[in-house]
Amino acid sequence: MGKKRLTRLMSYQGLLLFLLSTMVNATEQLPSQLTSEKVALSRCSEAELKAFRWIHVGYAAVYLQSCDGLNDIFSETPKRLRFVYEKSIPAKAFKEASEEYLKLNLGQQFEGWRASFAEFNQGYRDIKDGDYYDLIYTPKQGLSLFLNDTLMTKLDDPVKGLAYFNIWFGKEPFSTDLKRSLLSPQKP
Repeated sequence: MGKKRLTRLMSYQGLLLFLLSTMVNATEQLPSQLTSEKVALSRCSEAELKAFRWIHVGYAAVYLQSCDGLNDIFSETPKRLRFVYEKSIPAKAFKEASEEYLKLNLGQQFEGWRASFAEFNQGYRDIKDGDYYDLIYTPKQGLSLFLNDTLMTKLDDPVKGLAYFNIWFGKEPFSTDLKRSLLSPQKP
């Protein structure tokens, strides 16, 4: 076997090992079940998370009590949206994107709620490979943002908390591909 061919083969093996290790890490951080406020939630869907429609940055998953709830993601039922990152992203990017998509989807309602969302968005931090965010909604308590299982901020208004999901599931979502994938039940 030639030296060039051996080098290319080793490169492919290295890439394959990297991809497999990435998939294993994402699988560990997207378990089939999570508990939120003593309520068991099942992973109903997952999707690749991309920036600018083609740059892989990680994975996202929706957790619900019943996966039938994917048909009505804005129902007042407990839910958890988890984002697992494989790239570093500055906090500023999360804040700017959330404001842009909330404004786009909520219209005039956004202006009345701007201060609440801005306060909530102060909870975002710079993240690195391996970090994960959880957005946990409960009908009585509103929305909580966790970074690696550490509470970062809360939005104590359940109506505003549910409206925050418009970033990913509104008429003008952050990514239509992500929305479509997350609202499609995963195959067993």
